[in-house]
Amino acid sequence: MVWVYQQSSGKLSRNGKLIGIGYAGADKGKNNPELQDVSNVGPLPRGKYIITGRPFNHPTTGKYSIRLQPCPSNEMFGRAGFLIHGDSITRPGTASTGCIIMPLRTRQEIWASNDRYLEVIQ
Repeated sequence: MVWVYQQSSGKLSRNGKLIGIGYAGADKGKNNPELQDVSNVGPLPRGKYIITGRPFNHPTTGKYSIRLQPCPSNEMFGRAGFLIHGDSITRPGTASTGCIIMPLRTRQEIWASNDRYLEVIQ
């Protein structure tokens, strides 16, 4: 099965069932598909991604960060390095410069599912 993340709403679903709501992008780019091509502002670009490696602790994004590898067919606009990770504790709603932000429980569910494909839609 494929995970589906919607840029415009922050909704994450699997098999048509809503699993979580988060966000991607910063400031005017948060959940704004029109700015997917703007580095450090818009959400990660539409397309297909592979969830690679095990969740890990990242010095900036924190525990249980999940790496996303874009498929070669994606138009990435020169952008790279996307993760699914947690929100800022001190400044909630400001942790993303394009990465998908989801609660820990949702990230754990993603990993436990063994589904390693994510499609980002508008």
